[in-house]
Amino acid sequence: MLNFVDELGSSSNAFEAGQQFTKFAQAQGASVVHMFMQTVPGGFRATTLPSALLDHEHAQAGLEGSKVIAQVKAGVSRVFWGVDLDKDASNLPEVDREISRFRHDACRQRSSVTFPMPDGGGRYSGAGVGIGFEDRGDAFLKNMDEICGSLAVASFAAHSRIQLLLSREVKDSPLSKRQTEVLQLLATGYQLGAIADRLSISDSTVNLHLSQLKKKLGTRTKEQALAIALTHGWISI
Repeated sequence: MLNFVDELGSSSNAFEAGQQFTKFAQAQGASVVHMFMQTVPGGFRATTLPSALLDHEHAQAGLEGSKVIAQVKAGVSRVFWGVDLDKDASNLPEVDREISRFRHDACRQRSSVTFPMPDGGGRYSGAGVGIGFEDRGDAFLKNMDEICGSLAVASFAAHSRIQLLLSREVKDSPLSKRQTEVLQLLATGYQLGAIADRLSISDSTVNLHLSQLKKKLGTRTKEQALAIALTHGWISI
């Protein structure tokens, strides 16, 4: 992860950053990597999927009723889907099952995790990172218990870095000194209780700082906030 963050921080353009993320995800066993700006044709930044397959998916009838897309636009922290997982999903629209089957037939993707991504204003409107695996459902979920956190951090780091490169704008940190300290300690491996002790504040105050800084950065989890801060150089490891 440290090597990946270092390489990502030195990337000079969005394409290079996308390739670095693809390489990282494949090293974790991913067979499909798909980073997209919007859930529309042509709205992706880095992908291993053929353009013909993407065109086929976007031409599916009833796509606007997709449950997976709705979850992405709602900013659900992580969305699991795929041919095996669909079997146990209740009230799943047929369009979602069809896309899962097509991904399996065309790319051997049985299971996938999609991380919704915020735009520059912190809004969730359809951007995300999808990472597919050939693992069957149970093996996939077991694997996610071990690596999902790392994939989430890497996804948000890459997405944030690419946004920065595309905009060509280096932003000053919006975080207060104390919020930066909390994130810095979190990045170096401190748990919440240890952070409170180190800063001589209560656990509830640490949680308050985390809540406020996540709101400032437009993120849902501390991992997302950590990825953004690392990518922009507001904290370091």
